[in-house]
Amino acid sequence: MKFRIFVPGLLVLAGAVLGQQVHARTIQVDATMTCTSVVKATGSLSVPLSGTGDSGNSAKADVNFPVLACKDSVGNDTSLTVLSYDAKNSVLYTWIDLSAAGGTPSSLCLVPPLESGCSQLAELSSFYTGGGNPPNVPIIAMVDVLKLTKGHSGDYEILVNYEAFPASECDNIFKPINPTFSWFGKTYTFTGSKSAANPCESSATNDFLFGPNGVLLGHNSAPDGSPTFVLTKGLPPGWTVN
Repeated sequence: MKFRIFVPGLLVLAGAVLGQQVHARTIQVDATMTCTSVVKATGSLSVPLSGTGDSGNSAKADVNFPVLACKDSVGNDTSLTVLSYDAKNSVLYTWIDLSAAGGTPSSLCLVPPLESGCSQLAELSSFYTGGGNPPNVPIIAMVDVLKLTKGHSGDYEILVNYEAFPASECDNIFKPINPTFSWFGKTYTFTGSKSAANPCESSATNDFLFGPNGVLLGHNSAPDGSPTFVLTKGLPPGWTVN
């Protein structure tokens, strides 16, 4: 999985990436996506998926970086999904690498933090500009938990994505990445398969559709860039459930 970033000064990069229709699910990071808070450390790599109908819901990208809770101001932003979603109740959990920029997650605050915390963090599309604010904060992974509307009212779409430029995150590790999330009492884990050895591969779509009360409806098997959502029963390639 990978995401695309379209920001001023990166038009050449954007054009190059656009021609690569190889990943089954792609997230476009744009100026409508902003981060509202830093997810508190839990003592493990998992983050709680608050407000999703079950207190036990959580997700783990299996990378050890700070996590931001971000949202999209547009509920029909096809850069995330072709399905309509409730922007206020959908969260883009974003793992970031601060090693190049230095500082802490709170240093990304655009508005001086109050006692209640930072009221607005930088927009996601500015993270790779290299000279802006923040100066250079790579997005390593994203788990999008989208509360759907219209024809899928009451359903949730969950997508798991990893950095693919300038290099695939799955190539920069000492052990395999095995993302996991718990959803209404069941645990979904990427363990790999012949068709999808790691979660960064094109065949690992990592795109789930759940009905009310956590019932798995299937996964989106449409090719990258498709204007339609193709619901296929069962789990995406490489995933297991227990």
